[in-house]
Parts: sequence; structure tokens; C-alpha cells
Amino acid sequence: MDVKIEGNPGSGNSYYEYHINKVETFAPNATTVINNYYGDRKPALATLSKAEENAVLIQRQRDILDYVGSLKPFVAIEWKNCYESTWRSILALPEVAAAVYEPGKQKDTTFNRNLVANILYLMTEHGIITERNATALTLALENDKEHSVRAQLRSKPGDRELTEAVNKLLRGQRTVF
Repeated sequence: MDVKIEGNPGSGNSYYEYHINKVETFAPNATTVINNYYGDRKPALATLSKAEENAVLIQRQRDILDYVGSLKPFVAIEWKNCYESTWRSILALPEVAAAVYEPGKQKDTTFNRNLVANILYLMTEHGIITERNATALTLALENDKEHSVRAQLRSKPGDRELTEAVNKLLRGQRTVF
């Protein structure tokens, strides 16, 4: 490629000749600008008023109760009447409340589904839920026996204090009968 200048180009101008076989994008003086149009950056969360925060917590609690309510066919007969109130008591525990209402990186949920599944495992150990097969429980909860929650239905919560608090509550509930 030959550079042919016609007319008066002025003074102080520079002209360069580049020989490149293939060019996708050529911008020698470009600066790097990163625009997060594809969801790389989380949007800034608006601060919620106290009433809005309470409404969100109440809705998430309702979501949890609906989720675990699908296991009612597997609840022991002596626990059927107090299954939901037992869950309300569990959700009121400070150790549980601090972790259960935030889903973290879990998809398609408004609460910590893995922690709820771990608590369900504790309930099977206490005989509240009679079905011990994690696949059957996963099918009832998620309508998919291959869902990732199945692994959590076979293990205790990772937080020892939380596990002790839930076990203490469940033992206390058992003495009521």
C-alpha cells in the first residue's frame, strides 16, 4: 500500500504504513474501556426501608414453608399437626435466621436451599420425616431426582452451633408430645 498525499497536509502530521496479513480490529491509539453489558457486575442494590426488609423476610419465610410443605406426606403421624410450627420455630432461631434467608450463589431460589435440606436431614434423624431416601425427598421437593439438593439431604449443616441449636429445639419439641 502506498501512501499518496494530495493537497497540503499541513505541518506536524505523521503517516504510518502497516503491513498486516489479517486484521480483526486495529486501533493503535485505543484505550481500554470495560463496559459490563453482559451481567459481569452486580447491579447496585437500593437500600430498603425497615418495613420493606420485614416484607422480604416474611416472603422468604413463606417460600421456605411452601418448599418444605411438599414433604408433608413423609412427615411422621405424631408430627403432622405441628410440622409447620416446628419449621417456624427453626426459622426463628438466630443461628438459622442469620444464614437461611440469603441464597448465596444458588440459582432459582430466594433462600438458602442447601441449609434447608441440611435441616431436613436433621429432621429425618429425629424421626420427624420418615422417608430417609434422599432421591425420594429430592423428587418431592424439586420434581427432579438429579437436582443438586439431593446431596445436601444426606448431610448435616456445616455450622456446628447451628446444628446444635436445631437439635436442641427438635429434642424440646419431642418432649411436648
